[in-house]
Formats: sequence, structure tokens, C-alpha cells
Amino acid sequence: MITTSTEELERPTEWLRAVTEGQKYCWLLDDAGSLAVAAYRLARARCRIQPVPSAIPTLTELGSAAKLIAESCGEPIPVTALLIDACERAGLLVIAPVRRRAA
Repeated sequence: MITTSTEELERPTEWLRAVTEGQKYCWLLDDAGSLAVAAYRLARARCRIQPVPSAIPTLTELGSAAKLIAESCGEPIPVTALLIDACERAGLLVIAPVRRRAA
């Protein structure tokens, strides 16, 4: 059983272990209400346990988390642009690559 988001935010290592070892990706998807939010939560927890922690995942990390959740739950893998749009609508910050303008 996965505990509340308090554990997710305060003890991300234990929360991640509960999700990954228990294969609770579908629970996470149901709890989050959307694949984008579930992927964000997973990516954010992963970012928080890195040697240089961050509270904001990159687009690459978000996409990787979304792919893992989608494959585990039998869902189609979303297009990255749709993920970032859904996160933006939910008020979730994602670090996206800077696009160069044509000269």
C-alpha cells in the first residue's frame, strides 16, 4: 500500500520504492487522475533523490516516467507535447529545452 503524498514529498526514496517494488503504477495513475500528473509525480520524486536534487523535472524525465507508467498500465504512450500541455494546465512546472530561433 502506498501512503499519502506527504510521504511522496517528505520521503521520496521510500515512496519510490513502494511504487516501483510494488508495481503500483496503475494505482499512481488512478490516484493522480491523469497520465501527465502521474508522470510528473514520479519524475519529481526521482529528481528529489538525485545527488543534486531538484523539485522540477525536465521534459525528458517527465517523458520517461510517462512511458514507464503507460507501458505498465496498458495505456498508449503520450506525445511529449501533450504531456507538457497537460502539466501546464495543471499548474505543474516542467523544465523544457530552450528552442533556438532561426536567424
